[in-house]
Amino acid sequence: MTISTTSPTIAPVVGRATWYAWYVVFVLTACYTLAFVDSKIPFILVQAIKSDLGLTDTQLGIIAGPAFSLMYAAGAMPIAMLSDRIARKYVIAVAVTIWSAFTAAGGATHSFLAFMFSRTGVALGESALTPAAHSMFADYFPAGQRSKVIAIYSCGIAIGAFIAMTVGGLLSDRLGWRTTLMIVGGVGLLLSFVVAVTVQEPPRDLSSSGRQMSEGSLAALLADPAIRNTIIGGTILGIANGSVSAWGPAYIMRTFHLSATATGATYGTLLGILAIVGTLAGGLIAGWLSNKDVRYGFRLLAAAFFISTIAKIISLLTPSYVLFLAFGAISMFLQLFYPGPTYATIQSLAKPNARSFASAVTMFCINAVGIAGGAFLTGLLSDRLVPLVGAESLRWSLGIMSLMSAWAAVHYWRASYHLGRRAKGSC
Repeated sequence: MTISTTSPTIAPVVGRATWYAWYVVFVLTACYTLAFVDSKIPFILVQAIKSDLGLTDTQLGIIAGPAFSLMYAAGAMPIAMLSDRIARKYVIAVAVTIWSAFTAAGGATHSFLAFMFSRTGVALGESALTPAAHSMFADYFPAGQRSKVIAIYSCGIAIGAFIAMTVGGLLSDRLGWRTTLMIVGGVGLLLSFVVAVTVQEPPRDLSSSGRQMSEGSLAALLADPAIRNTIIGGTILGIANGSVSAWGPAYIMRTFHLSATATGATYGTLLGILAIVGTLAGGLIAGWLSNKDVRYGFRLLAAAFFISTIAKIISLLTPSYVLFLAFGAISMFLQLFYPGPTYATIQSLAKPNARSFASAVTMFCINAVGIAGGAFLTGLLSDRLVPLVGAESLRWSLGIMSLMSAWAAVHYWRASYHLGRRAKGSC
């Protein structure tokens, strides 16, 4: 289905960023933060959940990987196409309600299948948020500010993971993992009300010059080599990120014998702070470099991902927890350069009538295929390596998956080349 691209009679609010536009960024960033709290909190609860429900590493990997990604796949793109047709604020409000309710319900489960079902509900709700949010940002802000805005929004990744690890670990040790999930779910129900009542739907900008494509056309989206390499690179990077996000806390508790509270207070706090700085730095520096030459922003990302691979491998080889934290922080800081430049580039290259869809495809590939796949593959590989390396299986599994960051760097470099050709009018 092809949508008309004639301009509406009402001009969108993109000439300048008003205080209200920044309020919308604040509220949607809060939603994104909560989404990552809800999606990441099982990782700090993993040992308690594993013991209570009698799960294996492979089952935990299935819950974090395929179970999550399949529901994400089922919901992301159809809901994104819906967001290109109806008021996006209501899509977001309903999404927050759904994932929060399923998070709370997870605390009442008593089997692998029931807990897995609760997590698929979280995936369904979260699949709707970012495509609609990115589309709204594109209508509230001019192109030159989008990388910065999306970088700020993407700080929800780090803030959410930080809250999940620190507060989640503390609540788990004091109240248990079940009560922890119910408390987190209740917070989301309040936030969904704030979105529905206070966020205004902006008029859509149909005047920008992105790539012409049919709304919902995956073939047209991937026909652009810059978009294609960006999505492939982001997906591969997601595998590396998903591996350490899902299994980093378990690795610490197994290797260094820390409690959930201690793990969250040290690992969660340090990496959470540096991840926020990394996300903002990536958006600001890459945006500044791209204004000088469209290739430079992605070349910065490529270099950052290659260095992060080396830092992550060193962190896994050291027997010192202090050195593990130091090199792990460097790796996380550099890997989280990606959100602002990646999603801003996709929004700028896609047509306004397909922005939600383009964002959904990118988000699905990075989060559902990459991050969720990395979580699953790490757990599966850890179980398979037990006969060979025994208790060191998780260390080896994490080390192998960390190599994906270097592979991702190759595709971001390729994307920079195609962006340069496009800027010269040869693509």
